[in-house]
Amino acid sequence: MHIRQLMALRAVISSGTTTQAAEILGVTQPAVSSLIATLEKEVGFKLFERVKGRLVPTLEADRMAEEAERTIASFRRMEEMARDLRQLAAGQLRIACMPGLALDFMPRVLARFQADKPDIKVSLQIRSSMRVREWIAAQYFDLGIAELPVDDPAIEVEPLQMRCVCVMPEGHPLARKKVITPQDLNEVPFISLNGDHMTYFRIADAFEEAGAKLNVRAEVQLFAPACAMVASGGGVSIVDPVSAKVYEGRGIVARPFQPAIRFDVGLMFPAYRPRSLLMQNFVTTLKQAMQPYLL
Repeated sequence: MHIRQLMALRAVISSGTTTQAAEILGVTQPAVSSLIATLEKEVGFKLFERVKGRLVPTLEADRMAEEAERTIASFRRMEEMARDLRQLAAGQLRIACMPGLALDFMPRVLARFQADKPDIKVSLQIRSSMRVREWIAAQYFDLGIAELPVDDPAIEVEPLQMRCVCVMPEGHPLARKKVITPQDLNEVPFISLNGDHMTYFRIADAFEEAGAKLNVRAEVQLFAPACAMVASGGGVSIVDPVSAKVYEGRGIVARPFQPAIRFDVGLMFPAYRPRSLLMQNFVTTLKQAMQPYLL
């Protein structure tokens, strides 16, 4: 039994003739007759009696037509869903993201992505990079954004490299320089991420190679509070460019730092689950938004 047979059954019952049913369905009259004949053969009983030139449905046909209505309606909903999914007009994005990108950057990207997609649902959860990696490996979320490295066969990673910038309070003497070096920051009060963070080691190595002293006055866990402390006059810092952009105009200025200090993050996906068309489209949008911050 096929959906077109049920559509033919409904059309013939509503119109009373195969000719009018053919017009309703946009097919030929022999095609409608063939669909009804095939359906009668499959179900094993007559569906219509001819009375004064019209086809009158049997009681069995009426009973089948009631269920056919529900089946056809369900089929139409499936067609609409498939169309919406194909056109990226429906679906859900489940994203777990590290705080640095989730507090300002990701909400703005998601809002723009949803602007012309009113039926798209989004779940954005903010967690540490370690927890994001755990959730992606367990397939709790479709996309994770977290710091690298990651070494888990259950996670598929697309690495991205950002180049950190030096931030300082507005009006700081170093703000006149176009590029900041370790020598410029020699013994200058510095706000650093914790000593086990990847950028701490890279910054410390850069200062050591330049023969400059890294004067760490405060350690914080995230780049955002480092920017906040800089804006309040607590010192200077080297932070990821996304966090620096958020705080621009809020008491800090940012300048390129030489040598380059990398900040490695990754777009992470469950390794054994295909990505939806919607997710593929969103990842393209996300990469475009991140492009100005990448090496």
